[in-house]
Amino acid sequence: MKNPTQSIQRKSAFSLIEMIGVLAIIAILAAVVLPKVFSAITSARVTNTILAVNTVKTGLTEFAAKYGSFPLATGNARIDDLLKTAGFMDERFISKIGTQTDPTANAGATWRLTGGNWTSSGGSSQGTAARIHANTSNTTAPATAGGRNFRLDGSTNLPTGSRVVYALIYNVPAKEAQDMSIRLDGDGRSAANLTSADQEGKVVYNTPNRTTGLTNVYVYVVHQ
Repeated sequence: MKNPTQSIQRKSAFSLIEMIGVLAIIAILAAVVLPKVFSAITSARVTNTILAVNTVKTGLTEFAAKYGSFPLATGNARIDDLLKTAGFMDERFISKIGTQTDPTANAGATWRLTGGNWTSSGGSSQGTAARIHANTSNTTAPATAGGRNFRLDGSTNLPTGSRVVYALIYNVPAKEAQDMSIRLDGDGRSAANLTSADQEGKVVYNTPNRTTGLTNVYVYVVHQ
């Protein structure tokens, strides 16, 4: 005579074919959904970084309105620290793309207002930390100028010797670098693929590393 409990267990159990079918459905859903999830995450990181750059631009506009011009920055000094010290930003520039660093670590130079001029002193090298920098412009091709030149209209260099402020972001995946460029500059002034340098517009970078697919990105903020 059959055990009633065993009979119920047999009826409620999945057959091998049913289990294979369920796993196949899960695999198909994963193949469809996961790329979209990763794309959404990448898009959110780029959006966050663009918002951070815009915050810096707003702070610099207010700074220039009050002090006239902004100072140059050394390897230890950060313009975002200057804006924070002067009361135009609440925190350091933080990039969600590229090398992730603790925004409270690695103390930069101290900014002081003396005789109407802002100067920096002390601090330690900022290494590969994403930051806002200011330098004197030159006529080097933007992809290799290290932030010192941008061809905003696609062909014209910045005025030689002007002061240019830019966001410096290290080790950015080529897809995120291209995405940022397309959003800020449009398709016409962005790299055509993930293996080329970007020479035009507000976002520029050199050819991504063939092995890692990473590149350093420079984002124009303002010049004077």
